[in-house]
Amino acid sequence: MNRKNAFSFFLMLLVLTSCVGKKEERHMPEHATEQPSSTPEVTATPAPEPVLLGSARTKLLDKSDSRLHNIRLAISKLNGYRISPGEEFSFNRVVGPRTPEQGYKDAAVIVKEEKQTGCGGGVCQVSTTLYQAAKSAGLRITERNNHSGEVGYAQKGYDAAVDYGHLDMRFVNQTQKTVKIYISVDGEGISAQIYHLP
Repeated sequence: MNRKNAFSFFLMLLVLTSCVGKKEERHMPEHATEQPSSTPEVTATPAPEPVLLGSARTKLLDKSDSRLHNIRLAISKLNGYRISPGEEFSFNRVVGPRTPEQGYKDAAVIVKEEKQTGCGGGVCQVSTTLYQAAKSAGLRITERNNHSGEVGYAQKGYDAAVDYGHLDMRFVNQTQKTVKIYISVDGEGISAQIYHLP
């Protein structure tokens, strides 16, 4: 290679090296060091929890399919129900009529101190359990009726017979906060809780 060719080769190599350097420079970050955040750290305040006012549980003695069906149907209308301050709760108003049109089935009921079969049998155990929870919560009971005979799942005076259009179970939320009903059934019994909402 003569001197002229060698000089041309060196010049071309210099130009290529300069281009590569510029290309790499374009992809370099503008700030090599990360700047500290100026946003202050915020700590969330936990939301207040509902407060349990009262609870009750009654034992399932009759576990027939039709009776359990009626119990679950009534519970589906009650669970999660809210009662505002000063409001009166009515079991019959919330649950509605216990008729075949509403999905209720024939099951054992107490009529004139005798066990018979009637539409909606089992619903009185739901009203009884809820009554006991409301009493435990200190809510003002405005209507409660005894059964005409022994029911087995509650002592006399601690039961709450209901019959749509005739007998109701009612209480007033005389507190300053909304209360909420939680009620459920499992293989052994019915449980009811009444909570104050924050």
